[in-house]
Amino acid sequence: MNATIQNIVFDLGGVLADLDIERCRASFRALGMPRIADLIDPYYPAEVFEKLERGDLTSHEACDEIRRISGRSEATDRQIADAYRSFIVGIPVYKLRMLARLRERGLKLYMLTNNNPLVMPYIVDCCFTADGRTVNDYFDKLYVSYEMHLLKPSPEIFRAMIADSGLVPHETLFIDDGRKNVNAARDLGFDVYMPAPREDFRHLFDDLLPG
Repeated sequence: MNATIQNIVFDLGGVLADLDIERCRASFRALGMPRIADLIDPYYPAEVFEKLERGDLTSHEACDEIRRISGRSEATDRQIADAYRSFIVGIPVYKLRMLARLRERGLKLYMLTNNNPLVMPYIVDCCFTADGRTVNDYFDKLYVSYEMHLLKPSPEIFRAMIADSGLVPHETLFIDDGRKNVNAARDLGFDVYMPAPREDFRHLFDDLLPG
């Protein structure tokens, strides 16, 4: 890792959290919503999910739209949320311990995620609890698209994070599994890395975290 790096910005899904898109599609099919199953794509979200991630729709409004598209008016918000959350497998404990060790070495850690209110509260409550910690033990701040009303890869979401945190792009490593997101960050001066699905990328920090 570049010796000038003082900050690391992590994406969530596909970088820290492992994903199972087929499990999510199967969950919607089990609800009798094959049309919704066909729309599930975390890298190219359908309009209803993009609006949800940008904060243009509330959870209930998004569920209403999903019921309308699918023709399944009897499906509850909870059933829809559970189906959508099923694409989150979890965060491997070794990645959580990596985050903890990086913070112990004095690095500032941030999360920048395109996410939505059906999924993000579940992740915060359930996926960071290993070793008796919470999400706030791992990050200096979370930047979440639906709270910011902005989406990656727009330069505006990066600039909003920079303005709020005070981080300097050329002192910051940005890790994301989306090519457009990585390119947008690079254009703004960030060091970048795009891991493969489920990659163990601890090798990036071998000089900081020996052993």
